[in-house]
Amino acid sequence: MFHKQTVMNSARTLQAFALIVSVATAWTVMPADAQKLRLNKGCPKLGSSDIGSYTIDELNELCHGGGASQGGPAEGGASLSCGQHKALAVYSRLNSNFVEGQAAQAVVDKYCDNVSDDSLPVGSQVGGDQLSGPVRFERGYYTEYSGAKARICKTYYSGSAYLYNGTIEFVSGGHTWRGAITQNSFISITRDGVDPRPKNPTGISGPMLGAELYNGYCGRGFFRLVLQ
Repeated sequence: MFHKQTVMNSARTLQAFALIVSVATAWTVMPADAQKLRLNKGCPKLGSSDIGSYTIDELNELCHGGGASQGGPAEGGASLSCGQHKALAVYSRLNSNFVEGQAAQAVVDKYCDNVSDDSLPVGSQVGGDQLSGPVRFERGYYTEYSGAKARICKTYYSGSAYLYNGTIEFVSGGHTWRGAITQNSFISITRDGVDPRPKNPTGISGPMLGAELYNGYCGRGFFRLVLQ
């Protein structure tokens, strides 16, 4: 269960984060809700009868816009509701290769407990899509492997990322990663946002200060932007 204290700490961290990044417009940190932010209209919701008829590429385009490499976030940065994250998670159970849905399931487990399907996940904050400038990132996989797999699936990576009005780009693990940050400060990077594309697809989804990472070979992990 995601505790209230964790949400408060996240809000304070995001406020401090805003102070060290140059912003294109005045940015006020506050909890986000459906009344303040636009919700994505094209992405299927939980219970959509046609969820199984989409291809992976179609779902990523509808829900994430393919990331920065495909022209930026879907619907100009509109936010995904808990019901839409749940729909993506359902699709991942129909198609285990849909790692973006695996990451969405982790978002549901962590940020949608006791939250209605029409509401934004807990941890949403206004203004992440307005940030511009360099920032540090950290990522890694939860499982500690041995042998050759340990060299590929490390428990910790770090480096510098660049944010620009709703997009993010960084280099890590021999790949360039490009993705989007929505109005509620959630990051999304799909398989199309990792170049060269890994042999096993990778997806990132969740609050930019504590997102979920999933790779078809390495499994679950974390991604976060941190104070420098």
